[in-house]
Amino acid sequence: MDLASRSLRQNHAKTVIETIKNKLFSLEFIEQHKKGKNDFIRNRKLNFVNLVLFILQRGKSSLQRELEKFFASVERGKEITASALTHARKKLCPEVFISLNNALVESFYNTANSISTSRIRRILAVDGSRLELPDNKEIVEEFGRANKQPDAKPLGIVSALFDVVNKVVLDSSINPADASENHLAFSHLGRVRQGDLVILDRGYKCLWLMLGVVQKGADYLIRLPVNAFKEVGLFEKSNEMEAIVTLHPTPKVIQQCLDLGIEAMPLKVRLVKVILDTGEKELLVTSLIDSMMYPVTIFQELYTLRWGVEEEYKTMKSVLEVEQFSGKSPHAVRQEFHAAIFLSNLQSVISRGKDVQERIEKKTEGRKYEYQENRTSALFFVKEGLIALFTGTSLIQVLTHLEEKIIKNILPIRPGRCYERRFTRYRLPKFIPNKRALA
Repeated sequence: MDLASRSLRQNHAKTVIETIKNKLFSLEFIEQHKKGKNDFIRNRKLNFVNLVLFILQRGKSSLQRELEKFFASVERGKEITASALTHARKKLCPEVFISLNNALVESFYNTANSISTSRIRRILAVDGSRLELPDNKEIVEEFGRANKQPDAKPLGIVSALFDVVNKVVLDSSINPADASENHLAFSHLGRVRQGDLVILDRGYKCLWLMLGVVQKGADYLIRLPVNAFKEVGLFEKSNEMEAIVTLHPTPKVIQQCLDLGIEAMPLKVRLVKVILDTGEKELLVTSLIDSMMYPVTIFQELYTLRWGVEEEYKTMKSVLEVEQFSGKSPHAVRQEFHAAIFLSNLQSVISRGKDVQERIEKKTEGRKYEYQENRTSALFFVKEGLIALFTGTSLIQVLTHLEEKIIKNILPIRPGRCYERRFTRYRLPKFIPNKRALA
């Protein structure tokens, strides 16, 4: 099996979008994702589909301005007030965007390759991040504050399972500030399948989490602090670059396994040392035991792939501005967070289609670097084209138009670039609910 996961570069964006569109307009789907049985039964201006599309496409200017812009594209002559939007979105379950994303992910992997995808090792990364939330009583009661201090900002912990090659979020959640990132990572294992490789940072050093991955039939690669296990400390002091050891569950780990439904058992693992260009030593633990198939030399580059999930969070915060929530309730926060995940995935599916990638390769043939889409521009194009994608009459024409724009806006991939990492105290961005960008 080829360890380096192949990008599922097939032109199936049309199939994926048609799958989502069929769900979005399905009466059964609407029934499943409305709060009350009498919601969305009349043909109102803000019907189910319009509301979903508005939340997905909404910009960061005032709500009233965004509503006027949206309905100028959807149904000319109709006017909706911000208060009407607030009332309507209370009827919409946040899970609608989770369901749409699940449909996108399932369709993408089911149709992405004529070869069975079970023969392709997916490389997945899990990581968490912090989001600043609107400051009000309801939000604080639901999510809590940073460090539980009464004057601290309301905070949510988000977690994501991310395909680092295909740039797709398989699973995500937004949780209270005191949530355990290890348990959030465990909750993603339902989306992990046999043969996947899960990469985790040193904050995820739990033996029970390793056992959970292995018992899914998947593999893991985790960076460890030197004090994670006594075997790791001994290995770090040795001159060996790799070692096979057995980790034994403690009584506490055994109880955690019982609580999570995992079989508590000794785990044979491989410890690996990686020496960075800076001279820093990284300690990794992996279930990839076979040193002939997986030599030590592959692990530095392999672990570096985890950085993709960090970049995804940067994109969500700086490009999609996910922290600039228009709603002030936990209900609205969950809607907008999961809508941002879906929008990001939709852009990845469109931008990484076979036709797009092959045309980028042809356009840049002979150049020094390989090229990829400009993520910021691509997200803007897809967001602007949402209404046409899901309500237009010619999907192929809309997709072709989007692809043309994406191909014209590309960036070089410069491998090996390295910048000094600055460790500073985390400063939360200031949330100003009545100040929005103009576009």
